[in-house]
Amino acid sequence: MDWLTATRSFTALVEHKSFTVAAEHLEISASAMSKRIDWLEKQLGLSLFTRTTRQVNLTEEGHSFLPKANALLSQFEIMINHSHESTKVPTGTLKIAATLAVGSRVLLPHIRQFLSLYPQVNVQLNVLNPGALPDLQNDLVITRQNDEFDSLAHKGTRLLNYQMQLFASPHYIDKHPLIKNLQDLQAHKMLLSNYYQKKGHIELSDGTRFLFQNYNFVSDNLDSILEAAIQGMGLIFISPTYISKQLDEGSLVPLLPSLHSATKQLWAYYPKSTFVPLKTRLFIDHIKEGLTAL
Repeated sequence: MDWLTATRSFTALVEHKSFTVAAEHLEISASAMSKRIDWLEKQLGLSLFTRTTRQVNLTEEGHSFLPKANALLSQFEIMINHSHESTKVPTGTLKIAATLAVGSRVLLPHIRQFLSLYPQVNVQLNVLNPGALPDLQNDLVITRQNDEFDSLAHKGTRLLNYQMQLFASPHYIDKHPLIKNLQDLQAHKMLLSNYYQKKGHIELSDGTRFLFQNYNFVSDNLDSILEAAIQGMGLIFISPTYISKQLDEGSLVPLLPSLHSATKQLWAYYPKSTFVPLKTRLFIDHIKEGLTAL
């Protein structure tokens, strides 16, 4: 006799409330069923059931043991599923939601690499509005850390820490007064996302806030904001991760290098369940490894 076999028999008897019916369900004899329960009760030193001629009911000790029995069986199932999946090839559609900025500037290169590794997976990248909470329609939601997400429905894992800095085009710098300090920024136009226009400020690394009171262009289209910055329409606060190409080309350059936003975090949120699908787990591992290398 072993704990797993006896525990499965225990939960079957709880469900069917009859030795005969539970034994038929497990495809064993009623006497074998009885021996398993007797063994379990002796090992625990507890009486788990009250038996009558018509029905079997849990004792108080049996009720206390039931969640432990379910947890044991659940953990065993997870172990078996993970073992089986280690030899499987991921397939199917992986639905990912992210803002346009995160999707195009952060995720896309890693998605391309992931699909080359796992060609039987296809990725559906959906647009997430900035500031929106994760939802259960997607396998993964990649967004800034949000303390308001429903932890009863989702799990989350940190992908990346980042800070935003101030950038402008060389053309803008040549045409406008020199920026020596934070106070000088009040005389310059900012280029903002809808999220920051509504928020009205950005938290800085020293704990203060810079208020967005002077701006001339608002959009959730990152390409449009970057093009506006390159053309010299204004200044942008953004993570260098999003503009590596523009920095390499020299079309955008940093201003006030010591000025940083408070540290922010990029997270992956996914539906809370006992078993996370293989393609989801593999993509989380892949993106974590890729972002760590930045």
